[in-house]
Amino acid sequence: MKHLWVILCAALALSSCHGIYKLRRAAVAGDPAAQYEYGRRLLTGQKGAIRSYKHAFRWFSKAAENREPHAMAAMGLCYERGIGVQRSMKKARQWYAAAVEEGNDDACHTLVQMEARTGNYRGALQWLERMADVDSVPAQLMLARMHLNGTAKNASVAEGIRYLRYAAMQGDGEACLMLSTCYATGKGVPKNEELMLGWLVNAAEAGNQTAADILAQNQKNKEKNKKRS
Repeated sequence: MKHLWVILCAALALSSCHGIYKLRRAAVAGDPAAQYEYGRRLLTGQKGAIRSYKHAFRWFSKAAENREPHAMAAMGLCYERGIGVQRSMKKARQWYAAAVEEGNDDACHTLVQMEARTGNYRGALQWLERMADVDSVPAQLMLARMHLNGTAKNASVAEGIRYLRYAAMQGDGEACLMLSTCYATGKGVPKNEELMLGWLVNAAEAGNQTAADILAQNQKNKEKNKKRS
């Protein structure tokens, strides 16, 4: 049994070596996705790679030059934390911003957090709005909450409803539930039972468990009332 385990471990190690060799060959050939993945494995020391921050940064740099969004975000991370390169918050912001230009939502979220940590809430809000404008549901929900609860600068309930609609139209269950609540309470919109129920159904169909529980309870209540009558 011990002999079999040794053979199995050796086979797995050989497979990992072969995999990392193929990946490196693709990276050397200029494949941006392979360059990023090879850099990621060097960063973490996973799947046959020997950890090296310096070499990870070098491969991220090659992929980033080829406009690979994840690699550009990784460059931001390296400069932010000083991984394989001298720490520079200015360059970190530049690379995160470049990643955002290529459609990387995670980089934009990181910029929001960076600006908020330094007290630049206007900058954080601008990045959130940027994310929301390119259909980032998490950003739309965050902005909706900020406007609806009054924490956003120049908070507007109408703006909150607008962002909720954007997220709901993309099929987000939480946004649908929040819109349903707004129509139930009349917050930002006229009270409307039909629309309240419609958005509640949409939320449940989108997988929101709270909405599903409310609909189930409503159905039970209807059945009880029928029996009483």
